[in-house]
Amino acid sequence: MTKLSEIDLGSALLSTFILIGFIATAFVFVRLMIIGINYVKINYLKKEGEDKEKKIDNSENKGF
Repeated sequence: MTKLSEIDLGSALLSTFILIGFIATAFVFVRLMIIGINYVKINYLKKEGEDKEKKIDNSENKGF
């Protein structure tokens, strides 16, 4: 292992910031996926609820 004094400071900083950038990008993608999944789930459940209400209204109109 090289000594700390022999490591090029600029190269170490650049590598560190590139690594932080990759981690941040992965975090953003995971967060967007979670938001998208929740959006689809909410809209799907909302649609199901509307369909159920329509079915109930149709049966009430028939007099049964």
